[in-house]
Amino acid sequence: MQRLAAAALIAAVAFAGTASAGTVNLTLDGVQPRGGRILVTVQSRDQFMKPAQTSGAVLDGSSSGQLKVALPNVPAGDYAISVLHDADQSWGMTMGADGKPAEGWTMNKAGDLRAKPTFDQVKVSLDGDASLTQTMMYPK
Repeated sequence: MQRLAAAALIAAVAFAGTASAGTVNLTLDGVQPRGGRILVTVQSRDQFMKPAQTSGAVLDGSSSGQLKVALPNVPAGDYAISVLHDADQSWGMTMGADGKPAEGWTMNKAGDLRAKPTFDQVKVSLDGDASLTQTMMYPK
């Protein structure tokens, strides 16, 4: 009986070890040279839309076209990967008088969103290294 319990414990530890941290290689398409900075965040459900993150980066906002960023050591799990082109350098999303974003942004399924996103709408499941591409959305 003890051998069976020990074997089950070893199997559980081995199975838990299969989930691993990895690097998220993010490609941003359609970046416009609007100055400021581009803020990239990887957030868990508990961190979503709050000033907390699992991983992140700050990029030069004067670039245009395509940008690539590597976000290392992201543990396996579900995450929202959000990008804000913080042109006014306020460290937050500036909203227009119409209630819509006044700065560039993107996240998973950005083109399908019509209101403030929920975590479940934009989450991606990660387990090890991943390559993702997101297209920036800018106000007209």
